[in-house]
Amino acid sequence: MEYYANTLCISHNELVGGIMTAATIKNLRRRDQLRQVRRGCYDTPALFAVDSLPLKYRTEVYRRYPDLQEQAESKPFMDTIIPDGEAIQFYETYKLADGRNLKPEVQAMYANNCAIMNAFRRVIETANSHRLRQSKPKLNKAEFWKKAAAALPRLADRFPHSLPESERRLQRKFNEYLHMGYECFISKKFLNKNSAKVDSDEKEGLLAGLMAHHNNLDNAFIAKAYNAVAEAKGWEPITASAVGVWREKTDLITAAGRLGVSNFRNHKSMQVKRSRPTAPFLMWTLDGWDVELLYQDTKTDSRGHSVTTYHNRLTVVVVLDPCINYPIGFAIGTHETPELIAAALRDAAKHSEELFGVMLRANQIQCDHYAIKAMTPLYNVMGDKLTPARVKNAKAKAVEPYFAHLNKTYCKLFNNWSGYGVTTDPKRQPNSEALNKLRHTFPDEAGVREQITRIMQMERSSKIEQFRAMMEFLPAERRLPLSREQFLLNFGAETGFKNAIEGCGLRPTLLGIKRDYDCFDIRFREHAGTRWTVKYDPDNLSEVLAVNEDGSLRFMLTEKYVQPMALADRKEGDAEQLQRVQEFNRQLEGHVTTQLALKYEAGAEAIRDLPQADTLHRLLLCDSNGQHKLPKAQRRLRAAEVEAIEVKTVEVPVIPQGAATTDIDDYSIF
Repeated sequence: MEYYANTLCISHNELVGGIMTAATIKNLRRRDQLRQVRRGCYDTPALFAVDSLPLKYRTEVYRRYPDLQEQAESKPFMDTIIPDGEAIQFYETYKLADGRNLKPEVQAMYANNCAIMNAFRRVIETANSHRLRQSKPKLNKAEFWKKAAAALPRLADRFPHSLPESERRLQRKFNEYLHMGYECFISKKFLNKNSAKVDSDEKEGLLAGLMAHHNNLDNAFIAKAYNAVAEAKGWEPITASAVGVWREKTDLITAAGRLGVSNFRNHKSMQVKRSRPTAPFLMWTLDGWDVELLYQDTKTDSRGHSVTTYHNRLTVVVVLDPCINYPIGFAIGTHETPELIAAALRDAAKHSEELFGVMLRANQIQCDHYAIKAMTPLYNVMGDKLTPARVKNAKAKAVEPYFAHLNKTYCKLFNNWSGYGVTTDPKRQPNSEALNKLRHTFPDEAGVREQITRIMQMERSSKIEQFRAMMEFLPAERRLPLSREQFLLNFGAETGFKNAIEGCGLRPTLLGIKRDYDCFDIRFREHAGTRWTVKYDPDNLSEVLAVNEDGSLRFMLTEKYVQPMALADRKEGDAEQLQRVQEFNRQLEGHVTTQLALKYEAGAEAIRDLPQADTLHRLLLCDSNGQHKLPKAQRRLRAAEVEAIEVKTVEVPVIPQGAATTDIDDYSIF
């Protein structure tokens, strides 16, 4: 059933479906007892007016299809409802005063309201258009809105909406929609503060201040404190549940006060997502870790009693290359110190030499702020750039989750494992009763050091091949070598004594043995009176570094080559080393001779300029004419003439050719 030309109609198929036969339909039409409203054609069924059916057939239609009349009344609107894309976009992007968006179900409901209203408008415009073109009677608005309101419940099955079902209110809403547009459907109940008890800036400020207190007060206490002020000011009291609602609403501005700035930065601030380095030595990150492996330690107290403790743990500083989380260096100690960090960096330099034949530096070093002032010079030696992580920002350091990996992968396999951090769920921690019974089997400090070393060796062995293979991705300009001199200067061990140059060079005592070192740099022998501090690598004693007291002089010394006395004992390489020493000595002697000659010449020139060096002044010797004062005076006058020439510059006349050069008086410049 459907409405056609404002008439409730039934199709031919619905009539022959058990109400009457096709022959009966033909007979009724021939006798004009059944009015055909629309002729049938392809894909268009014939329609007959329900009111023109004989009473018994009309009664059967309403009995068999009790709701078809209502469906027919809603069909003219249902067929013209088209989703409004602009309305959908409007409600999806609409923001309330507090910045919230409308809920999806509310957006869909409001968009359906607009689509239904648009359908009503099209029906009205179509009816008016037909009336003007065909001179039909004017559309009865009261009858239209009555049918439209009656059709709304049926439309809600397919298009959920919030339109009023009263015909007068529906018509009023339609007129409002025509004037205001999409915004007319947005309820004014959003952000309604009529029933709010915290309805002013003063009340919100008091409540926010209590929620942001550093003692992290609970909801019940905040409600009690707020109500104490509210009673004095005549405000309405609030409940603990209301405080919970406001806590969630103002969590962003109160979280820093309740939980601290670090917590705010780690959980509220925007986080940066980073990718791993694409090659080794582009970046190193380092930090200290209290290893979760317990050991027993026995000490004597003040009364002389031995006391054994079983809760002790060691600290390891790991230098991590985050390209594949490879531990390039590590050092073990009782606690984190600058010396322990330096030892870890030293191990990183040594291990790089083991892997690639040369000690390499990192392009970037990331560290925390522990002893940052004291460690910055060393960090700058081992890395081209230093980028300390922000204080209490563990997320920025890739080494932090690496420690959790070591703890979970290796440490938990040992019986002396102490578990995860103190904030971990106790159900995930080891059995403390079993640990107490097994405490006597815990290893000592040396045993735990061995456990940690074995863990780091296993970690290296599982990744070393991949680490070496990734070196081909490191550009040549990013390969930063660490010189032997810089390594010894920053990481070399010292004897505790100072040495002076002897005939055989320097003779420090290293590892309990006297060793001879010398340098093929002539400048080294120019500082014979200097006392040198010797820095050495216990693993490689072939070279040492000699440094003076203030560090302004540094020389790399090599261990002296020992030549055999007997010619029969000579082996390959002895002749070359001997020739090298002899060549250096020849250069040294030539250098000394040249420098001595230059010094002597400069000294002699200075002596000749002294008056005491002139024999004419120093000795009373007469010439062949028996004169002494006259030659002395003549020398003095010539000296004065030379000085006058140097001070006063005049144009010298040209002497004509053929003139006697001895007639100087005629061409005198004075």
